Order: sequence, then C-alpha cells, then structure tokens
Amino acid sequence: MGPLLELIFFALLSGYIFYRLWSVLGQESEEDKERRERKRRHFEASMEERVVTPSPRPTAGSRVDIEEDNLKSGVREKLRLLQQQDPTFNFSNFIKGAKGAYEMVLDAFATNDRATLQLLLAPKVYDAFVAEIEEREQRGETYSATINSFDKIDVDAIEIHGAEVFISVRYRTHQIMVTQNAAGEIIENKARISIPVTEIWTFTRTIGSDEPNWYLSRTQTA
Repeated sequence: MGPLLELIFFALLSGYIFYRLWSVLGQESEEDKERRERKRRHFEASMEERVVTPSPRPTAGSRVDIEEDNLKSGVREKLRLLQQQDPTFNFSNFIKGAKGAYEMVLDAFATNDRATLQLLLAPKVYDAFVAEIEEREQRGETYSATINSFDKIDVDAIEIHGAEVFISVRYRTHQIMVTQNAAGEIIENKARISIPVTEIWTFTRTIGSDEPNWYLSRTQTA
C-alpha cells in the first residue's frame, strides 16, 4: 500500500460513495454485499494507481500542517517507531485526513447520516453517536454545527500495542452550534455565537491490514 492509503478522508469517501449507491437502490443480498465490497476495493486500488490526492475542504483560519520536529518528544519517538513498523505511514497525509474526518463526522452527526458515521467510527463510538441522534429525533429537534475555523491541530499521543496503532489528535476549533425544536425555533444558541471547542479524538488502525481506513475509536472533550 502506498502513502495515499493513509488519507482517511479519501479512502473513506470512496467507501461512502458505494454505500450511498446501495442505500438508494435498496436492500441488498449477501451476493450484493460481496459485489459491493469488490467494487469498493477495486475503486480504491484504481485511485491509488492514479496517485490522486484530494485537497481538504477549505476552512477559514485552518492550521493543519504539523512539523514532526515540533511534536512532543514522547510522541516523536513513537512516530519514529511507527514509521519503522509501517514504512507506508505518511504523517502529513494522516493529519490532513484527520482534519477531513473531523469535518465529515460533525456533518454526518448533524444531518443524522448514519451511513457515513458507520464508515468512519468504530462500533462502540458509532452506537454512542446514534443513541444521541435517536434521542434528538424523538424530541423532534434538529442540530447544526458550523466550523468557523480550525485554530490548531496537535497530536497528543501515539500508542502501539502489537499491530494496533492508536493516534490521539487534539482539535482546537471555533464553532457555531445551534439546536432547533420541531417548530423550527432556536432553543440553544439563539445568538449564533461562535465558541471555542477543544476535543481529543483517537483513531486506530491495524498495521499490515488490507483495510486502509483509520477508524475513530474514542472521543473526549478537553
């Protein structure tokens, strides 16, 4: 696998395309599932051969470039170890992908897009997100989150347990979060104030796996 496979946004977007096609066409059989999976893998392979790197969606005030030398010493040492065990790992691509994944998850959560969340999240995290969505739907509420700026992205920690890799990314953003009731009335943040939000998301992947995607395995508010 080439460095391109480290791009979460791109790899997951390809899977998302085929998943949405399935959702439009209707329920699938086991044979349909196998055929869809073969198409997804073929699509990702063909994209890797073309070496096409998508640009992240522009966001005001974005700061996504992190110099490896500026990482904390412990994180820098773990990064060197990860690169030794997985020579295909590209740190810069990972950070760009982590930013894209953050935007995609927030958007999918706000729009109740379970299909996208399932492609991006580990099962336990997915269940927690869906539980919140279901509660919101039962109340008849809608929610939106607009990212005004990415103020900074840092890597808090890199952990390697056997072949399992966990990378914790700290996001500092300014967001406008609004909740409306069934009548369309704003019940939270009527002034649409942009507030600072700091979150730590942990992504995981298995070294050597044929599955190129990183999955969100933990979230916490800092």
